[in-house]
Amino acid sequence: MTTDDSSGAREMVRRQRDQKTTSTRDASASDDFHEWVLSLPWVVERPISLDTPGVRFFGVDCEPLGRRRRLWLLTGLRHVLGINWMGLAVVVPWHAANDIECAGWGRSVAPMPGKHALVNVHTELLGRQHDIEALVLAAHGYAMS
Repeated sequence: MTTDDSSGAREMVRRQRDQKTTSTRDASASDDFHEWVLSLPWVVERPISLDTPGVRFFGVDCEPLGRRRRLWLLTGLRHVLGINWMGLAVVVPWHAANDIECAGWGRSVAPMPGKHALVNVHTELLGRQHDIEALVLAAHGYAMS
């Protein structure tokens, strides 16, 4: 093996190690986020009926308020929508979807029943934890109201 070959091999090993570390870090952040979501009041994970690996659906199930499995959050849409990180989307009323778009936080991607919209969260927002939490909590509040 020449000097060039060995330095190329070292570079490949380093690159693979860096990719694994980043992948592990992303998986850990994703797990922490999902754990936090499931800790919110009356949040349940809904079963997935689509053939979309990695996509997770969350609803609100609060019998005293008459909220039965109301969908409000989807994660893992990165493969479906071609976006980075978790591929986060929220279900909010039309007026809130418009506010989210005007703030530059997301884009409505589909109408939903009951004058609601599915809003894809922009990847720029995904790096700002407090903004993500605020948006997710707002969507949770809408699902509860």
